[in-house]
Amino acid sequence: MRKSQLIFILSLFFYFSSFAQDDVKIVKRLDSLQYGAELPKEILQSKSVALVQLPPKSTNPMVRGDWKKLAELTQPGFQKASIDVVTYYHVEDIYSGKESYLAFMEEFKKRELENIVFIVQKEGSYRIVLTKLNDEKELIKKGQPAWQTQNADLSIALDNLYKAAANSSQDRDNLLILDVPEFGDMAKTIDGRRGEYYDLNFSSEKLAVPIFADTAKINAVMANYPYKYGFVDPDLEEKKVRSEGYQYILYYVHSTGKAVKEMLEYPVTDTETAYVSEVVKDGQARVNSYSINTPVYKFYIKHIYSGNTFLGKKWDAAPTWEQALTNYIDNLRTELIRN
Repeated sequence: MRKSQLIFILSLFFYFSSFAQDDVKIVKRLDSLQYGAELPKEILQSKSVALVQLPPKSTNPMVRGDWKKLAELTQPGFQKASIDVVTYYHVEDIYSGKESYLAFMEEFKKRELENIVFIVQKEGSYRIVLTKLNDEKELIKKGQPAWQTQNADLSIALDNLYKAAANSSQDRDNLLILDVPEFGDMAKTIDGRRGEYYDLNFSSEKLAVPIFADTAKINAVMANYPYKYGFVDPDLEEKKVRSEGYQYILYYVHSTGKAVKEMLEYPVTDTETAYVSEVVKDGQARVNSYSINTPVYKFYIKHIYSGNTFLGKKWDAAPTWEQALTNYIDNLRTELIRN
């Protein structure tokens, strides 16, 4: 196997590991960290972001568990231990897609967040992991120093954290810590012009499709796309993608319906409990309603040079990527292809 092929395969492995949607694999990467008795450097003097992961409330339909309640239970323990967690997110919001991930990393940088706290509830146990926040390409790196505690009783886990902080030689400069959690806003994914329509120039340019699943499965859906497309390395920078002859690139966001709408700047209200997904094909409308807390995929196409984003005329998100991509293409064909 040539070196270039090996690098490509490894890059795909990392991409799938980071953005796999059924189970965010970044949590599994926690096992690869180098754990020690000492807390991460200067964590008692700097700001942290917390990412929460817990089992779903239901699986059919998929509904996210009450992660905010878990955050409410942990924040007093962090305050007692001088861990300044200034914002909380569900881990799947951060890993909701390539563009949204980078938007979150930019927000973390602006807020000068230096540490990351993972709170993982799984199989009747609570795991708390503290480590440094890495650069934007990798949230955490294999083998980086970390501290952890795990217990079936959350209060014991938090007490272990307090004891570790009390026994630490670090200066404790975090004095003004919130006693209730603050939940972060969804990062805005779109940099250029936002359009709820399609670009007529799709027909004359080739679409880049970053590999996000088995290519045979993607091809099966993309076969209905009426114009030229090709697969690209998901880690390839957009300017490189453009230099290879692509003017447009396909992206998605995958999180709860409400979070996806916020990231893509759709209007949301506090009174909505479900969103209607609509597809028109061959003059017939398909309508489905999904809870605002059900994870869905929403696809869109971005013009690489301008950054302009084409969401389509209808909210066509769906719980599976196959259905969501089918919906987007069906609606696109209805608007752009005249028989």
